[in-house]
Order: sequence, then C-alpha cells, then structure tokens
Amino acid sequence: MMSQISKVFLIEDDVVTTFLIKTLMEKLSFASEIFTYPNGSEALTALQSSEQLPELLFLDLNMPIMDGWQFLDTIQTITPISHIPIYILTSSIDPSDQSKSLSFPNVKGYLVKPLGPKDLHQIQTSRIQKET
Repeated sequence: MMSQISKVFLIEDDVVTTFLIKTLMEKLSFASEIFTYPNGSEALTALQSSEQLPELLFLDLNMPIMDGWQFLDTIQTITPISHIPIYILTSSIDPSDQSKSLSFPNVKGYLVKPLGPKDLHQIQTSRIQKET
C-alpha cells in the first residue's frame, strides 16, 4: 500500500478530464482529499486562503481566465505556495512547452493526457523515495 497523499489540487478546465482524473485518483487511493478548480485564478484564491496547502498540484496549461503559464508565473513570488510540487497535465506534446514548464523550479513533471494509473504510481513512488 502506497502512502497516501493528504491533499491534491487539480486545476483543469475540462469537466470530463477532471471527472476521469478524480475518479482514477479515488480508485487508486492516490489522495485523501482532491480539490478541483476550473482555472488558475480560482485555484490561486483557494491556495491563498487555505490553512493547509496541498502536497501536490496538477496543472493544465490551456485554460480560460488564468492559464497554467500565468498561474506558474504568479505563484513564483508567493511563499510557501511557490514550493508546492507541480505536475503539468496537458494535451500539448510541444517540446518547447515541456522545456519551458520544467524551467520552473517547482514543476516536477510533465504529463501528457490522458493521465493513467502508471503516471500516478510513478508520482507516488518518486515521492516515497524523496521521503526516505
């Protein structure tokens, strides 16, 4: 049994994708709490008013209002939010998107949709290795 993540934020504007990822996380007991936000702006508001920050954040790049890039740019100056590990979740296979996202110090991975059980398992495994 993997050690469960206590709190995850999923920032994704597509309702079907959000539903599928949340269902997958629940099925795999990936996190005890999964909070979803349709854009970076709502997630940012939630983060700034949150007493307990998420251990992990999944971020879509292409969203209305505040996209993933704007979100990443904005949080870099906000401690402790800037220290939350982020996994980019995108349909973009553009290598420049990947290299740009990995230039942010808190971005730990670049996942191309659809997200699968293997992706979540690798994230959990890499987190456990860091803890030990």
